[in-house]
Amino acid sequence: MKRQGFTLIELLVVIAIIAVLIALLVPAVQKVREAAARTQCENNLKQIALAAHNYHDIYRRFPPGLNLPDQESSGWNAAPDAERYYGLHVALFPFYEQGNLVKNLILDVHDPHAKNCNGPDSPGAQVLSMLICPADGFFPANYVGQYGNLYFGLTSYGGCSGTSQTSSTANQMARNGIFYMNSRITLAAIVDGTSTTLLFGERSRQNLPPTSSSEALGGWAWANSFAQEDNTMNTNEPIEGVQLHDLNQFGSQHAGGDLANFAFGDGSVRAISRTINIVNFQRLSTRAGGEVIDDGDIY
Repeated sequence: MKRQGFTLIELLVVIAIIAVLIALLVPAVQKVREAAARTQCENNLKQIALAAHNYHDIYRRFPPGLNLPDQESSGWNAAPDAERYYGLHVALFPFYEQGNLVKNLILDVHDPHAKNCNGPDSPGAQVLSMLICPADGFFPANYVGQYGNLYFGLTSYGGCSGTSQTSSTANQMARNGIFYMNSRITLAAIVDGTSTTLLFGERSRQNLPPTSSSEALGGWAWANSFAQEDNTMNTNEPIEGVQLHDLNQFGSQHAGGDLANFAFGDGSVRAISRTINIVNFQRLSTRAGGEVIDDGDIY
């Protein structure tokens, strides 16, 4: 007699085979996604570093981490660009084809983000995909942070200010990195060598401390023209992107938080292990420390 279908045992065998195939396929797909996210992040940093070098070609210096006039009373140098208020990314926007966005920003008044970010459709609320690490799954909806009626486009990347924790007072910071308030660092000032000096790096939103700024703005706002924290990070603390960490700490969610991407002064982009010795990590962040660098944790 001719059979009309599968037996129960045959069906169970087929289901078991499909389950095994799915179990094998899901991790492979996840690895491909992780590799693609890391590659995209590396490309983002490469474009930001290239923009910084193009800026240097025109102005003969890198842009300031924050251009904030009238800060001499706190020990800072005079702002390179007098009477204008902006952060690192805004300075670089024209060099990654965002010149029109800069034209729509108000930069010549005190506290300009109150005007630039006034509403979800304001210029300061715009999100640039190249400023977002695709591996970071902890951004707020649409990568926009909100504080009252102000809306801020966010970013995963910032410049390296050196070894000191961020402060509003100049003498409380070593200012031994590339970007900080009213900085005007040149390539010639990077005497440690551009290939071993950090220019930019990434940061992670996972497990940020529950402060008003991190909760309200979702981390870091490129249009915030007063907070160095929104534009720079430092090596005062180790790399951390998964466990509880500071707003100014480098880190990522790549490889489960074990690696973070960095752009160096020569424009190259490489990953650094989370387990790098803190002393060696700090040596990478200074421009003229004269230290010997162990590159065993740089990939």
